[in-house]
Amino acid sequence: MLPTFIIAGERRSGTTSLYSALSVHPEIHFYPKSELNYFVEQELNGRQSFDGEPDAARWEETHSIKEYSGLFGDGGGRSAVGHKGADLLFWKPAHRRMMRYAPDAWILITLRNPVSRAWSHYWNEVGKGREILEFDDALKQEQQRSARSAFARFHLSYGARGFYADSLHSFFEIVPREQVLVVTLEESRMHRRDTLGRIYSFLGVNPELGLEGGEQRRNANWTTVPRPWTRNPLVRPLAAAYTGLVHAIATPLTRTKEQRHNLRRLLKTPVRRPASGILMPEETQIRLTELYAPATEALEELLGRSFNEWRS
Repeated sequence: MLPTFIIAGERRSGTTSLYSALSVHPEIHFYPKSELNYFVEQELNGRQSFDGEPDAARWEETHSIKEYSGLFGDGGGRSAVGHKGADLLFWKPAHRRMMRYAPDAWILITLRNPVSRAWSHYWNEVGKGREILEFDDALKQEQQRSARSAFARFHLSYGARGFYADSLHSFFEIVPREQVLVVTLEESRMHRRDTLGRIYSFLGVNPELGLEGGEQRRNANWTTVPRPWTRNPLVRPLAAAYTGLVHAIATPLTRTKEQRHNLRRLLKTPVRRPASGILMPEETQIRLTELYAPATEALEELLGRSFNEWRS
């Protein structure tokens, strides 16, 4: 069975929270894992960095509509069947593949204030060990790194991913506009039930059901950073040993990934602090806000709607 809808991005814009919210609707069946970047080359989905471009020809050889449809079984007998891939909007080679495999699928896209999205994306990559530069340095080197490596262009694209109009222009060259619904993370938080109802109507399921979804935010940024005093050469080994002990303790004491992250973050408080509490430097925030202002205007013109929630 082929999916009837796909959540196509953008990364760090609430796609996992949307997946969780829609999952409670009795007429919706999801691929069991929250992320399925089926239309992205496997080299990019891994954690090992590499220079150059991925092997697009190999993707064609190793993927098929039969395999793709088999991922969803009979759809659990539900009327709406879907999956999520938070990189499908940004990664342009995925557009044509997606429409070739699921040409009639409804496409959900969730966007976020591009400044806060970039900041959240950066700390997420720090936590995964893929980013070692300071935020401003990473932004300055983004274009150079992206030109050298598709892996960097895919994962370390903090600035580029916020130019939503550019991504959507390419997307609409392949995907019919009437099959696409764009919502924002901010409106989902401020008007949760109304947004869910609109999405359900778009997907062709009962808009009066499943409105209890989305009470909790998902895929929070779990990255933690060392406290200043742990950088002392004498203390650093002790802090590292304590962190390792926390990881060993938390695993058997918890049942879910979210519980494990919460317990680890709590127990690591003496030596590490949550990155989510770190504020973007004001001068950086002003610079990015000015950078994205014309891009947001272009997005408003493209979609025929305002994004005032990003200006407050």
